[in-house]
Amino acid sequence: MAAAKSPKPVKHTAFCYSFTPREMWYFLFGKKICPRCGGKLRKHKGHVTLHGEMPHSHDKPIRIDTSRVKYYRYQYACDSCGAVFTLGKLAGTEK
Repeated sequence: MAAAKSPKPVKHTAFCYSFTPREMWYFLFGKKICPRCGGKLRKHKGHVTLHGEMPHSHDKPIRIDTSRVKYYRYQYACDSCGAVFTLGKLAGTEK
C-alpha cells in the first residue's frame, strides 16, 4: 500500500495590513521599550487567514480574490520579563 500524500497547501489570494495612525507611528518611530520592566521588545509578525472577506472594507473589492486573505498582525515580546503586547496596546489605541 502506498502512503497517502499530504494535500498541497492552498496559497493565499490576497494580503492585508491594518493600522490606525497611532499604530503606524509607533510601528515606524516609537521606542520599543517594555512598559513593565524597561527591557527591549522584539517584533513578531504573525498572520490569520480570513475566508471571503477583507477586514475594514465596506465595499466589495474589485478584481481582488478574497477567498483566502492573509491578515498580518504584529506583536512585541519582552526579552527580560517575557510579557507580550499587541501593537494596539503599545500605541495606546487598545485598552
